[in-house]
Parts: sequence; C-alpha cells; structure tokens
Amino acid sequence: MTELTADDLRADYLARLDEAMRNLPHGVASDIRAGILEELQGLDAEATAARIAHLGDPVVIADEAQAEVPSATIVGAPTIAAAPTPRPPATSTRGFAIAAALTLSFGGIVVPVVGWFVGAALVSASALWRAWEKAIAIVVPFVVTGISFLTVSTLTALASSETGSSSSGTGTPPEVPAVNPLVPGVGEWHVLILLGFLLVPLSGLWLLWRLRGRTAG
Repeated sequence: MTELTADDLRADYLARLDEAMRNLPHGVASDIRAGILEELQGLDAEATAARIAHLGDPVVIADEAQAEVPSATIVGAPTIAAAPTPRPPATSTRGFAIAAALTLSFGGIVVPVVGWFVGAALVSASALWRAWEKAIAIVVPFVVTGISFLTVSTLTALASSETGSSSSGTGTPPEVPAVNPLVPGVGEWHVLILLGFLLVPLSGLWLLWRLRGRTAG
C-alpha cells in the first residue's frame, strides 16, 4: 500500500474543507482556508497527519464558522428585490385635479366654449372627485341658468302682453319697436352673463374647495 505524502494529505483535507464550507460567505471561507493552509504548509507527512487530526473534521469547522456568521450574510436563497411601487396615474394626482378645476372655471373665458368643454373633460377624468361632485360642477350651472332664462323670458312676455291689453281700448295703439325673436332681450342677456362669468367659474372653485385634504387612493 502506497504511503500518502504530505501534499496528498494536505490536498485531501483542503478539498473536504472546501466542500464543507460551500454555504459560507466567500470571504469567511477564504480566510479559514488560508489559515489552515498556512498551518499545514512546510510539514512532512507525519506532522501533517498529526496537525490534521488536531484541527478536526472539516464539517465541524464549517459548522462552528456558520454559527458565528450573522444571519444576514449567510449564503442561501438569493434575495428578491422588492418590486418598485408603481406611480399613480396622472389623473389621480392633485396637480391634475387643480388644473382641471381651473380650466373648467376659466377655460371658457380664455377660449370661448371650447375651453369649457376641455375643462369638463379633465374634471370627468380626474379620480379625486366623486361622480356626484363632477355632475354638480358640470350640469348644475346650466340647469340653474336654463331655469332662470325661462323665468325671465316668461315674465318679459307676460309684461308685454299686459301692456298690449291696456292700450287696446284707447284708439291708436302705442308704437312698439320691432323685436327680433332670435336676439335675447336685456333680461336674457343678463342670464347668459350670469352663466359665463359667475356660475361656471364658481363651479370650478367649488371643486377646488371639495379637493382639500384629498390624495390619490
């Protein structure tokens, strides 16, 4: 039977040590291996065998080193990076909502008619208002204006009718200027101005007031 040399004993022990330490962090395993190699270097076969017996089983050395390593550095399953938090859509941000409310309020003044429609579309797209709040801001100004317009028109027609009836028994009827039915009277114009310069801007400002303290959900 061939007697093992010091190099054979050293190589065999280091191979078993490497296998036992495969789950240790690379830096820790390298330091342990370098220290043991230094101890075994330059010894003859008998001294190498004695030193290996004194060092003990490589598995025990690896277990002791594993126990001293902080758990955060133990080699195991790779750490899975946390998925980045998705950014909220632009329509759910406060900046978008503020821009939408201001466009609804004053867009129709800057760009008549078209500006208001753009503001209404932006308000409808925003996620920071409830559906009933959007409906109030967009629809109510026109409902109030329409009712006011009909009321003023009715009262104007009644007043004209009473004036005509009172003058019918006096011979010559008073001269009444021709009225174009397509052109609103003074009262009707007042109602339209109320719509454009009061109710619509107020509806957008009301939305801004409702927006206080709200954030994207």
